[in-house]
Amino acid sequence: MNRKSVILYFYLLLSLSAGFIVGVYSPAEGAEPVERIVAVVGDDPILSSELAAQIQLLAIQRGVRPKNEQEMRELQEQILNDLIAERLMLIEAQKDTMVRVTDEQIEQGVEEHIRSLINQFSSEDAFLNELEKEGMTLRAYKKKLHPEIKNQMMKQQLINMKLADISISNQEVHEFYENYKDSIPDQPEAVKLAHILITFQPSGSTEDSVKKTAETVRQNAVAGADFATLAATYSDGPGALSGGDLGYLSRSDVVPEFGRAAFNLAIGDISGVIRTVYGYHIIKCEDRKEDKGHFRQILFEVLPTAADSALSYKLIDSILTEIRDSADFRELAKIYSADDESRKQGGELGWFAIADLPTEFREGVKKFKEIDDVYGPVRSEYGLHIIKLLDRQEARKITIEDDFDRIKEMARQSKTGDYVDQWVEEMKEDVYVEIRPAEF
Repeated sequence: MNRKSVILYFYLLLSLSAGFIVGVYSPAEGAEPVERIVAVVGDDPILSSELAAQIQLLAIQRGVRPKNEQEMRELQEQILNDLIAERLMLIEAQKDTMVRVTDEQIEQGVEEHIRSLINQFSSEDAFLNELEKEGMTLRAYKKKLHPEIKNQMMKQQLINMKLADISISNQEVHEFYENYKDSIPDQPEAVKLAHILITFQPSGSTEDSVKKTAETVRQNAVAGADFATLAATYSDGPGALSGGDLGYLSRSDVVPEFGRAAFNLAIGDISGVIRTVYGYHIIKCEDRKEDKGHFRQILFEVLPTAADSALSYKLIDSILTEIRDSADFRELAKIYSADDESRKQGGELGWFAIADLPTEFREGVKKFKEIDDVYGPVRSEYGLHIIKLLDRQEARKITIEDDFDRIKEMARQSKTGDYVDQWVEEMKEDVYVEIRPAEF
């Protein structure tokens, strides 16, 4: 990915009205928890965790995954330049008297953000319970969001003002096409798909059974049974064969639920049964050093049983029957699908080159004969899918005659990228910028 494509993607992210990314990056298992400064813009530091979070976002949303150390280094440098540009824009927006964001607009933005988060949970109560687990009230969370939303709105307003006058003439479109037609990729054979995803979930009885086992093992540990032996016998977690030894950890190394329990233990104490996304944990504190603790754990994973999986197949078969009986696919997707993003659009996934589809989806697509055909179940690593063909495109060359609007958008993005690059360089002349390459 070249510099221009990365920076264009970055500004497209900023331009999404619902695209507020407010949260905390959690380093991957085994990652160095120490926070580092990788750059300074004005008086504002850019932290290594922010850089890692943006790389992770790019991997999730665009499938950008460096293949070696050199590609990772280049991507880090590109993303860091984009983060610097973001800081420069905020400074510019704060100075620009034409940029005005009212308290009412900020409050509306906060409420929209909260609503979008609630939509990702089963109910508003579930969202509030999650906030409570993090030790935060809704009021406190809104207060935390205010400066983030304000900054995002100011940057967005500045970008809109700066890019509003960029237009592209027909002559520029033709010139762009003549200059780049040999590098414009062909349109591949592609399909537009929708799906309904049913995941394999442990039933309530499975959950209760695992928890009961964990409580029994904890009672044995509290009664004096050797914790390391119990871990080697029962734990599903890393280090089970070494007695569940996790070594020395800081709070930033673990999920919040684990951290709250572990760091309230005195040396020698054994926790209650703690539920996290990984399952049920029993934790023992072996030692404490400043802000770190030496812990052991016994982890009981909560996995669906064969009977639970059979229930998922039964559910997807009943949905397929409803579809074949003329039920509305979009409405069924909104009710049943476990894919939070596509569910909001009635299961619509968008366009995919057939060659880029996972093998199991390609096999399903081969079964389609007409638009609106439905096929399933298709099993993937995520669960069971019912897929629907919404549209199809044959492979062909991109030409100025048939694809003028598409080429015009390419030309406009190229022109915008040139303008943004120049604008960022001009801002750097007025603001102190320091990059610390050795730090990342």
